Amino acid sequence: MLAACGGETSKQSESVSAPSPAPNTTDSRPPTYLEGVYATSSSPAHEVFDLFDDNPGTGWQTQEGSGPDEGIMIYFQNPVALQSVQVTPEEGSFQGEAAFMQTYVNGALGAGGKPGDKIDLGKKAVKSLYLRFVKTGLEQTAKRERDGREIEIESYPGNAYIGIKELIVLNDKGESLRLVPPQRQIGNLSASSTLAPDIAYSPANLFDTRKEFGWVEGNKTSAGEGETLNFEFEEPVNITAIQIWNGYQRSSEHFAANARVRNFEFGAKGGPMTAYTLSDSKTGQKIKLAAPLKGQSFELKIKNIYPGKKYKDLAISDLVFFDGEQPFVVSSKLPEQNRANLRSQVGSSPLAQLFNRRISNLLDDESGTITEQSLIIRSDGTFVLYSNEILPDDSESQTLADGNWELVSSDEAGATIKVFGRWNNVSDFADYYRGKSVQNVTRIFSDELTTDGNTVQGKKMVGMFYVR
Repeated sequence: MLAACGGETSKQSESVSAPSPAPNTTDSRPPTYLEGVYATSSSPAHEVFDLFDDNPGTGWQTQEGSGPDEGIMIYFQNPVALQSVQVTPEEGSFQGEAAFMQTYVNGALGAGGKPGDKIDLGKKAVKSLYLRFVKTGLEQTAKRERDGREIEIESYPGNAYIGIKELIVLNDKGESLRLVPPQRQIGNLSASSTLAPDIAYSPANLFDTRKEFGWVEGNKTSAGEGETLNFEFEEPVNITAIQIWNGYQRSSEHFAANARVRNFEFGAKGGPMTAYTLSDSKTGQKIKLAAPLKGQSFELKIKNIYPGKKYKDLAISDLVFFDGEQPFVVSSKLPEQNRANLRSQVGSSPLAQLFNRRISNLLDDESGTITEQSLIIRSDGTFVLYSNEILPDDSESQTLADGNWELVSSDEAGATIKVFGRWNNVSDFADYYRGKSVQNVTRIFSDELTTDGNTVQGKKMVGMFYVR
C-alpha cells in the first residue's frame, strides 16, 4: 500500500509546456492531484471515479452481492497532512451499530469508525489512504458444528451493495480537499509479449493504480530486453512526463525476484525515440520528457534491465502519463475482455457462484482459540484472504494474503484454482500497534484451492472455508 515519488532521467531538458489547467469545474478550491484511485469492487454504472466528478448526484457502488471487506484506495502525488476522512453512505447500505469501516494510513492500521463518522487521521503526512468496509450490518449468520468445531458462517444478501455518495478528506487545517484523480483517456494498449496467465500479468494492470499487480513480459528467450509497450489514444494527447513504478511491487521479495527496467526509449510511434534511465528502486519515478510529445500513438521500448534474483521475467507495476500537472491514464477495453475470457473458462462450475462474494467463517475450537477468516475470489482473476487468530492468552496472529488466481480445472461438480501472490503474517498484532516488537513475515506463496460450492479447501497454506 506504499508508494513514493522521485527518480532519474537521462537526456532531459528544462523546456516543457505550461501546466494544463484542472478540468472544468464549479469548485473553486485548488486541486489536490492524485497518483491514482481504485476500488476493489465497482458497479459499471457507479465507478469510484464518480466520487470525484463534482456531481453530488453520482457516487460509488460495489457490485451487487459485494459488501464486507471491499474498499477504496487513494494515492496522493505528494504526502498530505490529513486531519480526518468521512464518507456519506447511501441510505440502506449500512444498518445498526455493527456497521464499521477501517482506515489504513501509508499501509499501517489506522483509526476506525462507523460510515458517516469523521474518522481521525492524526494530522499525519499521508501518501496512501485505504478505506476498508469491514461490517455493513446487513450480514446474516448461521451456526454449524463440523469437525468438532463450532462454525459461524456469515453471508451477505445477493442484491445488496455498498453505496457511497460523497467522500470528504480534511487537511491538517480542517479544510476539505478537492481531490483530482488521473483523467481517463480512451484508447488501446498492447505488449510485445505477456507472461501466462494473461489476466494476471496483462498490460491492463499498468493503469489500474494497484501497485501490487503489473505487466510481466513473457519472452522465454530474454529477460525483457527489446520488449515494447504500445499506447494508442482515440484523441490526441500531450505528454510532458511519465511516472513508472518499476519492477513487480507486490512485495520486496517479488521486487527482488524479478527483473526491472534500467534503460528504455520512449517516443511517438514512427518518430524519433529518446533514451531514459530508471533507478533500481520501488519508488514511483517521475520522468520529465526531453520535449513534450503530442499525438495518438506512442511506444516504450526496453533496452537494458536489472536482473532478478530468482526469475528472468521483467515487470512494470504501474504507469501514469502527465500533461503538465494533470495526470492521465489509458482507459481500454482490455480489463473487460480479460474478465469475459475468465468467466467463459469457468463456465457453469460452482466457482462462478462464488465470484465477488465474501466467504466468512468464525471458528471456535476446544482449546479456546478463535479464528475469524474471510476469502474473496474475484472475477478479475484476483483474490484476497484475511485471517485473525486469537489464542487463549489473548495474543493474536493476523494474516493477509492477496494476489492472482488461475483456473486449473472445472466442471459442474467442482473447480480447482491455483492462487499465488503475497502471504503476510503479523504475530502479536495488537501489541505491535501499542509500540511493542512484532514478528512480521512476508513471503511469496502459492496454493491450490478446490471448491464444490459448499466449501473451499486449500492444500497447503489456505485452510477450510465453509460457504453454507
